[in-house]
Amino acid sequence: MRKTLLTLTLLSISIGTAHAFLDAVTDKDAQSGLMDMVSEGMGVESSPLTDLLTSQLPVSTEQAAGGTGALLALAQGQLSDQNSSELQSLIPGMENLQGAQSLLGSIENLGAVQSTFDKLGLDPSMISQFAPVILGYLGDQGASEGLLNSLSGLWGAES
Repeated sequence: MRKTLLTLTLLSISIGTAHAFLDAVTDKDAQSGLMDMVSEGMGVESSPLTDLLTSQLPVSTEQAAGGTGALLALAQGQLSDQNSSELQSLIPGMENLQGAQSLLGSIENLGAVQSTFDKLGLDPSMISQFAPVILGYLGDQGASEGLLNSLSGLWGAES
């Protein structure tokens, strides 16, 4: 009887460990798959903005593209038509954002951006590191003060 209980206990521990391992692998695959889909959906292998983010932050090109896509998707939904048009003219590949939005899901508030960062394997607090880099890039591209101030307010960043 003791041997049977010991065997069942060991077996259940092994199954639990295997299940946890498979969950971790599945989560990694889902995360990796999401990053691949975002990268393909945005048509972004590398861009000046993703290069800038990857050089300044500990993120991959896919994470840079996905995080930027989430922030820009939020901006597109919240900015005035004038600021939205200006933003589109300053960001290469902005026209591909609709494809990324369908992969990332509806991004209507900062909470959705935080959720997307989490799905990409990024701590949501990284938004506060992405925002100044993106704002700096836009400033270097000649963005107006109105656009920069709107984005700063939207992303909770200081310009």
